[in-house]
Amino acid sequence: MTDGTDTSSAAQQLRTAARTTLTRLLTDQLDRVGVRPGQRVLDLTGAADREHLSRLVGPSGHVFAIDASHGAAHWSADPGGYDVVLSDRQPDQLDALAPMTASLRPGGWLILAGTVPVPPVVYTAVPGATSVIDRVIRAIHALTPAPAGPCSAEDTTGLLIALGVDHVCATTLTETSRGGGPGCTRYRHKARHLQDQLTAAGLSTAELDQFDRAMRDPSVVLNLNRCVTVHAQMSAV
Repeated sequence: MTDGTDTSSAAQQLRTAARTTLTRLLTDQLDRVGVRPGQRVLDLTGAADREHLSRLVGPSGHVFAIDASHGAAHWSADPGGYDVVLSDRQPDQLDALAPMTASLRPGGWLILAGTVPVPPVVYTAVPGATSVIDRVIRAIHALTPAPAGPCSAEDTTGLLIALGVDHVCATTLTETSRGGGPGCTRYRHKARHLQDQLTAAGLSTAELDQFDRAMRDPSVVLNLNRCVTVHAQMSAV
């Protein structure tokens, strides 16, 4: 199954593929809330389209990008300091959401966006590949940690309402991916990274090779992810 690709290179490709979906989700939410020139935006995801954001806020605005992936110690809330705060996590506790909402100015927007792994639905595939795709992806899900926080937009909405946030709009949608596209690339590299564990779980090298080919085959179309997006506005009073 391996083709000599350096492990660090494969890991970087995996991160890039994951960021592609997140970047698209964040761009959609930014356009929905109507970011304006002169506004201050805090990006805790590191995945927002910086060029797009810069165009939205203009020369009089500012975009602050902070890598909060290693915990709250790497950023501190600036009470009322931002018009928009972006996060790629769906926190499951009030104290995880509170610093984000506290950073918003009255009328400001909190945007949460992320993907939740779901059992695959194979729409098209070469003969014999459907069952292998299903088995490998289910095995990958069993071997990787579940995403942090609630898996439903309803749970996150309840937490935000408890914090006194108004105008919560939560959306759950599914995303398809064609072989060679970001979603399939993400699972291809996951399978490569987890090859030893997958073979220990009963998958053969031949099956993993077939899965690798399928994830690169443009005739393959899958439904791989559930995307959860939320935007919520702080009360203006």
